[in-house]
Amino acid sequence: MSGLLSAYRWASRAAYLPAAPLLRARAGRTPRGFLAGRLGLEAGEPLRPDLWIHAVSVGEVAVAEAVVAALDRRGGGLDIVVSCGTPAGWDRARDRLGGRCRVVGYPLDFPQVVARALRRLRPRVYAAVEAELWPNLLLSVRRSGARTVLLNGRISARSYPAYRRIRSLTRPLLQGFDRVCAISGRHAERLQALGAPPDRVVVTGNAKFEGLLDRPDPGAAAAVRSRLGVEGAVPVWVAGSLRKGEEGPALDAFCRLRGRWPGLVLCLVPRHLERVGRCHRAARRRGLEAVDWSRLPGKTAPVVVVDEIGPLFDLYGTARVAFVGGSLAPKGGQNLMEPAAWGCPVVYGPHTENFEDARAALDAAGGGMEVRDAGTLAAAVDRLLADPGRRDEMGRRARAALEGLAAGAAERQADVLLRALGPA
Repeated sequence: MSGLLSAYRWASRAAYLPAAPLLRARAGRTPRGFLAGRLGLEAGEPLRPDLWIHAVSVGEVAVAEAVVAALDRRGGGLDIVVSCGTPAGWDRARDRLGGRCRVVGYPLDFPQVVARALRRLRPRVYAAVEAELWPNLLLSVRRSGARTVLLNGRISARSYPAYRRIRSLTRPLLQGFDRVCAISGRHAERLQALGAPPDRVVVTGNAKFEGLLDRPDPGAAAAVRSRLGVEGAVPVWVAGSLRKGEEGPALDAFCRLRGRWPGLVLCLVPRHLERVGRCHRAARRRGLEAVDWSRLPGKTAPVVVVDEIGPLFDLYGTARVAFVGGSLAPKGGQNLMEPAAWGCPVVYGPHTENFEDARAALDAAGGGMEVRDAGTLAAAVDRLLADPGRRDEMGRRARAALEGLAAGAAERQADVLLRALGPA
């Protein structure tokens, strides 16, 4: 065990005693089952699931959904537990997987908490999604005799330098996985450089994208359009997953477009709900009327601010054009393939490091377009609204790019898990 890993384990054990009262104080502000899981305090008989999948938040839960569906297509009837590390992930997992899997909170990585959690959960196989490398949990799971798999393994270009600086920590953790499923060749190379044994790494594709292929529901999109109160000919532009400072360029672009497209509706979807108020203030400063999504139907305004978690994906199904945020601000981007699943043209800024494979696929297929500021954003939206033929073709190319990236990824990762499970 490396010196850095030993230091981490010692420090996390020592930090638990002063941290414990603060953690329990969160109980009134956190879903009870989620918090109990995080503290390793869930009651009941010990569980012996075939598979424990950890999916930290909403994007990782999408991977779990696709992989669980692929496993079920094999007809194995596996006993599966899915854990989450955020309330948003917990809500998504309970909504999408709660009828199929047991959903629990992921234990905080203190040795004392991990020990309690593993007295309750003793899986045959533990599978972490993407880059969830929690040392105490991983080492304890291995010592329990379970096999370990990294699903949808990825290290973004943006985070790779930071991981390299702590390679003495990542190396023993990655070496502890029996199998590492990388989403692409470049991610496989990064994982190997950080310590994953090359003979245990397999490139499987990105199951996060596969789960999007069958998700578009025309009925849900029609319901969203009805809630917005817009007729079929009224253009809707969705600016989704906006990060700090991105609502301003979106609204500035909208102001430039209103004269040419007087019926245009802009849906602003902040990545974090605490930014809803800032979106309203930014709209007022520009003389724009805005209404919250929660006040629809019954209220109308040229700008709709989505103040709830959940509607974004179906909103993309109503859009003529979609801008995906986290990309004008240097945040690495959000999921570029969500609008592509609907056959919607995708517009994004230059900062897409977290979705570099999706960006490369969209660029190669001609399904996406880069912008750099309010002016280029307005020009891109205007060009696509003015040319329906080009817009439709770009949307078809975006969908084709998604299909090329996603095909078979969940099936391949399910195969890896089944081999790890071996005979019952």
